[in-house]
Amino acid sequence: MSDAPAAPAATEQAPAIATHTAGGSGPLSIADAARSVIDWRRKEAAADKPAQNETKPDASAEVATSGQESEPVKAGDDNGGESPPVETESQDAAVETQPPVDPPRSWSKEDKELFKALPRETQERLAERERSRDTDFSKRQQAATEQQRALQAEQQRLEAARGQYDQALPILLQNLQAGYGSEFADIKTMDDVQKLAVSDPIRYTQWDAAQKRMAAVQQEVVASQERQYAERNQQLNAYRQREAELFVEKAPEFADPVQSKKLMDSAVTTLRDLGFKDHELGEMWRGERDISIHDHRLHLLLRDGIKWRDASAKAKQVTAQAKPLPPVQRPGVSQGANASREAMLSNLNKQIDNSSGVSALRAAARMLTERRKSG
Repeated sequence: MSDAPAAPAATEQAPAIATHTAGGSGPLSIADAARSVIDWRRKEAAADKPAQNETKPDASAEVATSGQESEPVKAGDDNGGESPPVETESQDAAVETQPPVDPPRSWSKEDKELFKALPRETQERLAERERSRDTDFSKRQQAATEQQRALQAEQQRLEAARGQYDQALPILLQNLQAGYGSEFADIKTMDDVQKLAVSDPIRYTQWDAAQKRMAAVQQEVVASQERQYAERNQQLNAYRQREAELFVEKAPEFADPVQSKKLMDSAVTTLRDLGFKDHELGEMWRGERDISIHDHRLHLLLRDGIKWRDASAKAKQVTAQAKPLPPVQRPGVSQGANASREAMLSNLNKQIDNSSGVSALRAAARMLTERRKSG
């Protein structure tokens, strides 16, 4: 017997896991990692092709080394003498029947093409990661929206409470003043205060507390009024800016500062002629006074505007329909050389009488030109 140790029994080994290390330094993005894996798999596939093309030994030429001849395969045996089906083929078929993994919608076209070239396991991991991130983003966005709504509701509640407080302050001050007048009606001068301090210290303490309380409420009323005034000015400035932009949008010619100043001066003159006072115009400009729709001066302004629009529309219609006509002549009388020109001047004169504004100005300029020609 030999003392050599017996060979260890053959054991099954786990299949080796292929690893790949990307080059470069620093973290990789998803697209860069996908490109690196695809390039590595292509190189591995190209290296495996020569090994697969090598000639394999014929299994029928092998003989058993135990001294026993192998029995020939008989017809009718299981599998018909063919080798058992390969397990990997069924696995590949099962993989092919699985639906494809869709790339994330937010990715670019190039990234989606790279995603399709990745192994299915990698696709599933990336898709799951993107779904998890989208879900987390949706939750955060929803939480932010709910928080914003809660803040808006809280702001509205605070504004309503502040409005009630501002309205209650003057009423509180009036009540304090009324109670002070009824309780300390005899205290009118500083001599009365000094006498009260000597003769009745307890009542003097009550008088002093009432004075301080009224002063504190008075300060709150002043602060409330100043705050309301500042907020009103801010809203008024925003309103002015918005309305000025709308006016220039509908009347672009007044975007010129010179034309805008002329319009403002004419507007002030017109409003004065209608009966508006300078202090009223100033108060309305500062937002301290409102004009009622029932004000007769506003009615006059609207009337003048309507009349001007009607006159302008009529002038345009007359100008479009007017044609120079020759004067009527008696039968047998020939027209002079200037008859047509006189008819044109007469027609222009009628246009001036029947039109206004720009149309009348154009007709007058044309008539002046024709008169100079005939002169």
